[in-house]
Amino acid sequence: MTWLFGAVAGTAVLLAAVRATLAWVRRTVVLVLVHGRSMSPAYLPGDWVVGRRVSAGRLRHGDVVIVDMPPTGQAPEGRTMLGRLTIKRIAALPGDALPADVPGRGPGAPVPAGHVVVLGDNLSLSTDSRHHGPVPSSWVVGRAVRKASLPGMRTVQPRNAPLPHPSYTASERPAPPD
Repeated sequence: MTWLFGAVAGTAVLLAAVRATLAWVRRTVVLVLVHGRSMSPAYLPGDWVVGRRVSAGRLRHGDVVIVDMPPTGQAPEGRTMLGRLTIKRIAALPGDALPADVPGRGPGAPVPAGHVVVLGDNLSLSTDSRHHGPVPSSWVVGRAVRKASLPGMRTVQPRNAPLPHPSYTASERPAPPD
């Protein structure tokens, strides 16, 4: 009978350790599925991106960040398993001059404290600070660390799928080459 108590106690300790590990991972890591082409060619639809949660003070120019954008009609292009997350690149930090195409107090005005300017790499297909203005630093969930390639994680579409041309309508889009 003592062996049974030992087995139960050992199982309980193992489950507690697994639970603590999962809680730590959830607090420090975020996994995002890319849906749109706003960050192409660096990140394409179907790419999984691993991010690490960071404080606003650790953000730097050029960091690719995961942003929890507001649920407005103009919000970014996709949904993820964690909510309405999008991936953008930091273009300006608090105190930096606002880029000319970002709304605010005028070109050259400083980015307000507690805000960052985020832009997509593919500006023609990106909804970003040019549409929303500087976003609060609190909306930044984390910094992208790497693309993930895990067994069983398929992409949404082939990586070599042609980029849509923004001036075509669905009926005018040319057929893919054979």
